[in-house]
Amino acid sequence: MSTIELATQALEGRASVRTLRLFSALSVVTLLSFDIAVVVVAFVIAYDLRFVLSDAVAEAFPFELYLRTGVVVGAFAMILLVLQGLGDLDRQRSWPTRLRAITSAVSTGTVLAVVVTFDQDQRLSRAWLALGWSLSIVAITGWRMIAPTAYLAIRRKLAPRRRVVVVGANVLGQELARELAPRYDVLGYVDNGTDVPELERPLLGPIAELEAIVRSGAVDELVIALPEDRREQVDRVVARGFGRQVDVKVVAELGEQLPRRLEVGRFGSRPYIGFAPVARVTWLKRAVDLVLAVTALGAGSVVLAAISVAIRADSQGPVLYRQRRVGKDGVEFDMLKFRSMRRDADRMLDELGTLNEATGPLFKIRRDPRVTRVGRLLRRWSLDEVPQLLNVLRGEMSLVGPRPPLPGEVARYEEWQMARLRALPGMTGLWQVSGRSEVPFNDMVRLDLHYVRNWSLGLDLEIMLRTIPAVVANRGAY
Repeated sequence: MSTIELATQALEGRASVRTLRLFSALSVVTLLSFDIAVVVVAFVIAYDLRFVLSDAVAEAFPFELYLRTGVVVGAFAMILLVLQGLGDLDRQRSWPTRLRAITSAVSTGTVLAVVVTFDQDQRLSRAWLALGWSLSIVAITGWRMIAPTAYLAIRRKLAPRRRVVVVGANVLGQELARELAPRYDVLGYVDNGTDVPELERPLLGPIAELEAIVRSGAVDELVIALPEDRREQVDRVVARGFGRQVDVKVVAELGEQLPRRLEVGRFGSRPYIGFAPVARVTWLKRAVDLVLAVTALGAGSVVLAAISVAIRADSQGPVLYRQRRVGKDGVEFDMLKFRSMRRDADRMLDELGTLNEATGPLFKIRRDPRVTRVGRLLRRWSLDEVPQLLNVLRGEMSLVGPRPPLPGEVARYEEWQMARLRALPGMTGLWQVSGRSEVPFNDMVRLDLHYVRNWSLGLDLEIMLRTIPAVVANRGAY
């Protein structure tokens, strides 16, 4: 890349940075102003719903007092949202965290507003407070769902993409550049040399010139993809700084072993990154499993009975099919399913081995001749999986978790793939909602490992909600 091109990019970058700073400041003001506005509107609507607007009512419940209280609630809620880290649209937290913060802010704001505006002669209606409180939570949640989308859309127009330079023209650096290209403007690589004969993007210069390249190219993001034994020179440059605001990201050699929840601190005199290889699962997961499983079995008893009759009428054999599977920590159990295949399906497996369409140790055929007419319908809507609710009640499975593998599959696992057995298997999971049989085996394992390392009730809820459209769309179900 020529000096003229870099200089042009630098001028454009500086202009976009100034524009973005102004836009970010305005967006924060707008965000917080709307937080107050939606709370006030919610409490005004609550006033209209609670009271019949007549002269007598207006005199007994003066609108000015209630409006003033709504404004105070909005102001306190706005301050509390900022204190909980929800004042910056560039750093969005997970939805469970946001919902807790919104509920807490509005609740605390309502209590504080009642204290501040308390009047011995004119007490506020408790029904109005409850209605305004609930409407405010709904209103702020709705507004906060729309705001990030609008913010990002406008931000992209003002500064289409942030400029990125990858330090390391190795295989990892090139993979990162390809992954970042759809969302960022990857200028090229900085490296002292490369063993790869051809690069898709330019080699901007050696590491010794990194500071000049960052400044002249108005670089926003610096991604260091060098092995640890080659980072000493980069560390010295980063320590000096670049004379402009740059976000530096170091690709950890631990790679996919790192979960989302990391603890960064110091151990003795050295910095460290700490994490748990398996996320701690609370008793709430088991409680949710039991409640939902019992509810589903009770509500669907008539449908389950009808399916049982249809299976018996369609083909010979038992209604339920028991299959040996491997559960948590390698413990085997009998997984239950509605029988969707012929009685001799297992004996036909060797004959169909050459038709396998799945990757890894899995066996899947898109048009499996062993599947019965009723079984095809059951698989289309994933109804053959419903009896696994009994496995959930026994504690052998969970509603959400990794797919329970066959013992023969586990025998062919590589060592890193065994980590997916650290959690209870589930009726649905990230693999199922991501395409089921269309997802390659190694990608399926990575999805399961992500779940094992990052479990939360919020993630379980997200997967259960995503299961519904996945079943309806029938993607990868065969």
